[in-house]
Amino acid sequence: MNPMKKSTKRKNIYRLSLPLLLVAIVVVFFLLPLIPPSDERKEHCIADLEYERCYALVIDGKPALYLNNMEQGSLWTTISTNPDSIKWSHTTLKGCWINKYIALPYSRGRMVTENPDYGSDSLLTALNNRIGTVIDNNIGLLETECKRMKRIVRQLDYYLDVHNVSDEGYNTIASLAEKANNERNNRERALGILKDIKPTQRVELKQLQRYTLLYNDTTGTPRRHPCKILDDNYDNRLCYLQTVGHFMPKGAQAIYHHILTSDFVNKVVRTSPLHTPNVVYHGEETDDKRNGHGILIDQSRMDYYDGMWENNMRNGFGFAVDSTGRFRVGEWNDDQYKGERLVYTNERIYGIDISRYQHDIGKKHYAINWDKMRITHLGTISKKRVEGNIDYPVSFVYIKCSEGISVLNRYYRADCNAARKRGMHVGAYHFFSTKTNVTQQANYFLANADIRQGDFPPVLDLEPYPSQINEMGGEDVLFSRVRTWLQIVEKRTGMKPILYVNQMFVNKYLTHARDILRNYRVWIARYGEYKPEVRLVFWQLSPDGRVAGIRGDVDINVFNGYQDQWEDFLDGLKQEKQEE
Repeated sequence: MNPMKKSTKRKNIYRLSLPLLLVAIVVVFFLLPLIPPSDERKEHCIADLEYERCYALVIDGKPALYLNNMEQGSLWTTISTNPDSIKWSHTTLKGCWINKYIALPYSRGRMVTENPDYGSDSLLTALNNRIGTVIDNNIGLLETECKRMKRIVRQLDYYLDVHNVSDEGYNTIASLAEKANNERNNRERALGILKDIKPTQRVELKQLQRYTLLYNDTTGTPRRHPCKILDDNYDNRLCYLQTVGHFMPKGAQAIYHHILTSDFVNKVVRTSPLHTPNVVYHGEETDDKRNGHGILIDQSRMDYYDGMWENNMRNGFGFAVDSTGRFRVGEWNDDQYKGERLVYTNERIYGIDISRYQHDIGKKHYAINWDKMRITHLGTISKKRVEGNIDYPVSFVYIKCSEGISVLNRYYRADCNAARKRGMHVGAYHFFSTKTNVTQQANYFLANADIRQGDFPPVLDLEPYPSQINEMGGEDVLFSRVRTWLQIVEKRTGMKPILYVNQMFVNKYLTHARDILRNYRVWIARYGEYKPEVRLVFWQLSPDGRVAGIRGDVDINVFNGYQDQWEDFLDGLKQEKQEE
């Protein structure tokens, strides 16, 4: 055969085979996506994702505030200038790895998942259409919340002022106080931003989304890898992602996009609805019940509890803050707050109050041996946690001076002089009468009280029975007269008097006289094992204590604080006298 003809024939074959080869390659790549993936491939294309969401209030194109909640009419409960300081709503969901091109096995870390917020644009649109009203509503709600936070911070600061590190839970409360103060400052900054918005500024709410790939590395260690959201939007129900750096875990395989139009979406990608749980618990559990130490946060009721649990109920030491900002720390029993149980040590400041009944017992008269005076027993009415031996010095003595407009304690002046000689702080108290003129009572007390430089503030002993309050015209009349007595004595002595009441009176009546609670110190008689729940300067913890040098029962009192607070209290009394 002619060699030239052979060469020409081979060239013709090449010319025909090249297009056929290209056609075959194209056919293969177009047919390849049509081949259903095997079950094994389906399993390896599944990706675990964490989805997080928050909202941003955008002013003139710049995010100014970040919010975790966007329900209509609700307070933006978590609001901040920093997106990392709020709790993003979150859920876990499934995604699948996909190839970038229709016919090429080329993924580069691309995946698709269901959009958990599909359909939420209508809510944002509705809110943005009335953004001015939404902002005004939240300014009002946020102002109320800032007041609540201020109250919480004041109560935490007060707790820290009258406790020290030896008290149970002190360090935890100190940490909570710091967090609460930061939260208050954050909300006040947010409130300022809302109030400063000008009518000319463009304001809108936008949704922010964040996806993270969850996977195990080759050693089985859980890992996280960030993803970015792609602009591809073939279907609003779906969200297209790509891992940062085009990362894919070892063993992951991608499928072609057309598979997603089948039941594969429902079986693999579909996930549970996005949620921000109202009640969140972090802590110890046994048998699916809260047992041991744990923290429970109820977002719907804005309640917070950190402490001990037993069978899903608060039991033991813990502290709580409710929706009103009320702060409670102490012992709990079957979800009921009992109060703070003090530990009595020689670090605390103790005192007594006396009247003629420490001299006259029955028909016998006894003198007080002031040189031997030491507290030796705290009473037996309630349980008390005592550390060490009870042998406490008497740091202050309150002595009854008068009652009504005609009754005097005949031992008052002698007891005052004896106590002063032994270096004890002395105070006088007047027993309030519901049947006599209150101005005359104040003047009667002032005429007979021996109040000197360095003495403690005078005290009004208020112990009326409910029947006596009714007879005098009700609690409004009572408090009107109490204010009169306090104001007259304060003006004449230059010191704010202290109000002595019992726990029953506090619970039933004193909460209706907020100005008195706010403007005057309180001394409470409560003979249980738990400390009174209101702010106080002294707590009369027992009527049956024992004091060396005194015959019979004696009222034992403890100052609400330690040595530093005691010195501050004394300095404050000196300041009151200087300002007189």
